[in-house]
Amino acid sequence: MANTPPAAQAPAPTTHRKDEPPTKHPEAVRYLLGAWAVMILGELLHQILSVVVTVLDPAALREAANQAAKNQSEAIPENMMQASMYATVVLMALLQLGIIVVFVLALRSVQRHGKWMLNATRVLQVFSVFFAVRVLTLFLMTPAATKVPVALFAVDGAVQIVVGVAGALGLFYASRKESQDYLRPAEQ
Repeated sequence: MANTPPAAQAPAPTTHRKDEPPTKHPEAVRYLLGAWAVMILGELLHQILSVVVTVLDPAALREAANQAAKNQSEAIPENMMQASMYATVVLMALLQLGIIVVFVLALRSVQRHGKWMLNATRVLQVFSVFFAVRVLTLFLMTPAATKVPVALFAVDGAVQIVVGVAGALGLFYASRKESQDYLRPAEQ
């Protein structure tokens, strides 16, 4: 067998390593899931940065609280105003986290071919469009906060661009025939 040329030998069977599961998704679906995972993780990072910016410079929040206090008949103590501002930030963060959890559950449903995969796909596609459009409007906005370092806005902008591009790629891969064939059985 040592004299046999390599071309004449039978090819070695392709086997997966034990720690590497065989791929069960088509290539376009793997890219779709990857793009949406990047989109979700990037949006989580953007929301964290948004909360950090609000905590570092709560001037806009303070102004809104002062406007609401002017409409009250009695004076609101400053410490109560501060507590309500930070409670608002916490509630905003929890709401944002809840939306991210819905995205994660939707992605998991698509990945596992779950019962609500069709609706999960639509949710992710709608938000993919939103994130892609948000990138376009990103260049029209200027930061309003003054106490927040410009580098933080730059990082947040870069994260939003990555999220928008990942959303657009998710839409592209969702429109591929392989992805449509994978997603179609949920419609029947």
